[in-house]
Amino acid sequence: MDASDVSDLDEQYVAGFLTFAGCPNRTPYKGIYSVPPGHAVCVSARETKISRFWSLPIGDTIHYQNQHRYEEELRDLFREAVAVRLQTEAPVIAELSGGLDSSSVVCVATDLMRRGAVPASRLTGVSFVWQKSLDVPFIRDVATHCGIECLDISTQAVPIITESQVGDAMPEPFQPLRKSIATTARQLNAKTILTGQAGDLMMGNWFDDSLQVAKSLRGFRLKRAFSEAIEWSKLLRHPVYKIGWQAFKAALPPALSPAQIYFAADGSYAPKSIETSLTTSFRERTDVSNSENYFSDSWKYAPPERRKHFRTLTTMLEVRQLQIPEPLQHLNYTHPFAHRPLVEFLMSVPANILCAPGEPRKLMRSAFSDYWPAKLRDRRSKGVFNTPWQAALRPLVKVLTGAKQLQVVEQGIVDRASVTARLERLSHGLECNEHQLRQIIMLELWLRNRASN
Repeated sequence: MDASDVSDLDEQYVAGFLTFAGCPNRTPYKGIYSVPPGHAVCVSARETKISRFWSLPIGDTIHYQNQHRYEEELRDLFREAVAVRLQTEAPVIAELSGGLDSSSVVCVATDLMRRGAVPASRLTGVSFVWQKSLDVPFIRDVATHCGIECLDISTQAVPIITESQVGDAMPEPFQPLRKSIATTARQLNAKTILTGQAGDLMMGNWFDDSLQVAKSLRGFRLKRAFSEAIEWSKLLRHPVYKIGWQAFKAALPPALSPAQIYFAADGSYAPKSIETSLTTSFRERTDVSNSENYFSDSWKYAPPERRKHFRTLTTMLEVRQLQIPEPLQHLNYTHPFAHRPLVEFLMSVPANILCAPGEPRKLMRSAFSDYWPAKLRDRRSKGVFNTPWQAALRPLVKVLTGAKQLQVVEQGIVDRASVTARLERLSHGLECNEHQLRQIIMLELWLRNRASN
């Protein structure tokens, strides 16, 4: 922050970064704040103020008698979401992971181009690949189906993070990969990059969405609630009474409904442990154990069966997951699934239209299947980045375990014995709450780079 001459760390930001992977309305620099989502900074000769221009559509509901109307409106809104991002004659890049979200963006974009519905006429895919990745056959299939070139960036050659590349203004992962995309964009003279980010949330990719039962309970449709609870019970292999009890708590008024039932991670994304290495004194002075002090709570006033969805959306927006990464700030890095009319529609339709027991992405599959190649239609899950993450972290673990001093320890943020033990377990592939440990490693490297500049 050379322009502002601010160098002191904001401890609240650090606590949020290490606990939630981001911190609402704050930056790493004390006294420098970020603009809240849905707000704009208004500057006049008299004053500078922050004004809200958008709110979550918490009270909006959409009900159609004909189920096909949901499909038609989703298709129309998604085509609009992609089309407005193709208002350029320059070449366009699209991240293509082989999953349903990025593949849908690529398939719809190329369809619009073929029809001459947008000024853009050339699209190139960019994929992050690694050895034995399950995504590669689907990436190839989508590229062939759409008739586009797809460039591979190997995470063996270009890792997720390196000792010197963890962000400049703030700690961020994927810097080497983003720089590689920026190089590709320069070579192609591309100005726009499309992503599939936010697709999981918007399209109802939930393994466990059993809080839908709360809607029937709230309407005193007890027979229907019991039937729904049985369906979720069979899928999740949880007792029916447990499903019903969670739904009952969700159906309570916001002031009485315990917030924790909306915080559980979904399916395989749930960490096996919640181990943390933050010192007791740091936790106490930042009060990081109380997430309600960090995030807004407007999501609590959504219908009970949609509170989890609105909470996830709130978190995504407030920790700025969709902001443009540093290496790509000169480009139009944009997310069709975050198109505001599309978000407002999908957050207002009934939860069971988007996702049913054993049918995540239910509406998406019925609406988009005609766009996809045959192989993709049967895909149920996508590869995760665990393998490239572990490959990137291995050399960094050696650097940090052999270090005489750690910045995060010296500043009283992390307990040395705890983090050293966790680094050792990580090096042996043992459980160590890797997701949070990644944040600690990134922060340590970022602090080191900052101190050396």
